[in-house]
Amino acid sequence: MDNSNAGTTRSSSLRDLLGRNHQIASTFLAALLACIVLLPLLGHKPLTNWDEGIYAEISREMLSLGPLVPHWNYEPWFEKPPLMLWITAALFKIFGVTEFWARAGSALSGVCIVALLHAWLARKDILAAWLSTLILLSTFGFLHVCRVGEMDVLLSLGCCIALCGLTAIQDRQLSGWYLFWAGLAIALMTKGAASIVLIIAALLVATLERWNTSRLGRSFWLGLSLFLTLVLPWHLYMFHRFGATFITDYLGFHVLARATHQIEEHNTHWWYYLWVLLISAAPFVLIYPVSIVDSFKRKELRAWAIFVLTVVVFFTAVQTRLPHYIAPAYPALALLTSVFFAERLREFQRSRRQSLISFWATFTILATAVCIATAFLTSAPRRRLHEAKVGTDVVYAEKESIQLLRDVFNRPQSVQGPLLVWWEGNERSIATSVFYAGRPVQQIQLQPLPAGTPTDKYLFQPATLEDAIALGPRIILLDKSLVQQIPSGFSYKQILSGRAMEVGVIARN
Repeated sequence: MDNSNAGTTRSSSLRDLLGRNHQIASTFLAALLACIVLLPLLGHKPLTNWDEGIYAEISREMLSLGPLVPHWNYEPWFEKPPLMLWITAALFKIFGVTEFWARAGSALSGVCIVALLHAWLARKDILAAWLSTLILLSTFGFLHVCRVGEMDVLLSLGCCIALCGLTAIQDRQLSGWYLFWAGLAIALMTKGAASIVLIIAALLVATLERWNTSRLGRSFWLGLSLFLTLVLPWHLYMFHRFGATFITDYLGFHVLARATHQIEEHNTHWWYYLWVLLISAAPFVLIYPVSIVDSFKRKELRAWAIFVLTVVVFFTAVQTRLPHYIAPAYPALALLTSVFFAERLREFQRSRRQSLISFWATFTILATAVCIATAFLTSAPRRRLHEAKVGTDVVYAEKESIQLLRDVFNRPQSVQGPLLVWWEGNERSIATSVFYAGRPVQQIQLQPLPAGTPTDKYLFQPATLEDAIALGPRIILLDKSLVQQIPSGFSYKQILSGRAMEVGVIARN
């Protein structure tokens, strides 16, 4: 009898070990697939103006100015927390400053999300795990944010970790508080106020599930201590050093103004994110509604469903709406859809008198055809969704400027000091100019600005040409049409010329 029990125990342990190894191997393959999809050709395009150029430059400046205080254009920058910037700066330090490594932090965060969801689902349902991987890596909205050098994917990773913790707490595994607080710390240190969606979702879960103080316990307070240890030091240091200026920039224009007004010409309707999902998550968006409804019947999925609804509703209420704001919803939607779809597929397969191989071959062919068809149907609106909201002449001038700056500053230049930029007509961001010049950038014009003229450090904050070269010659990037307008008291020597832009050295005679 004892020998029989011992044999049964050994057999059970062996099955558990093989099951765990199978889950690990499956998760490794899912992560490998994510690497194959997300990493190739990350650096084949120049950085885009605005966020990509700004974040990459801040990370580059950390290498020379230190990591604690973010700087952009060699001035302190307070708009976002530094976690993603630290990661990119570390990648720059190890591998060099390139477009690939400026975007790699986002892509690698995407790989981690794919692996995390796969591992979480593979514990109970390997089919749902693989469906989540395939759905997420076929969702164009997720692919887009993973392949640009921004902060939304790391924010999404923090949210996924926190949701795994909430689900464990829901199942009375109170150690889940460590995951929740760690995920919230990652989210807050990545994108600050955007992490509030996690807090709202957690409060809604606790309210709807009628949690009481028995759900807290020692793990809650230790997890909270971990959260404060990770989050408070940097914020307290910045407040101690810069005071109200830090708070104003950190929570002012880029949080309160965006929440209450449609700024920077991002004029959208309340149903904007429904349109974003329709064209960025086709064809899976058609299954999202029933998947969300179905998930409320499953205790282990309710937190994910509540989080999805919180993200969409919260960012719909925010008046400035951009496509990537709802990026944290994509992983949760993929998870909910995969669980729902896995069960429906099994039911359908059992109802048909068809071999497993034949059924899955037919399903794969049909699913691939549907995905390809929807990709073609949504390609044009997706392109318009993410294209620059400026004229084609400005887009061309920006691309030519980047190429000129690359060619000029890839070799040593004897003229030091800030790069001057001078252009006419439409305002243009200098974000990528700072990155590709590798030095401060100063916009110029011939006459002083009239009193009261609004300025913007990214778009329009010019000095006069006279003041800009007061300390000596400077390299200048300018429209070719402006060369003839250089005053007679200055000398100009061309270094490199393009079709519409050129670079030269300007000095007083």
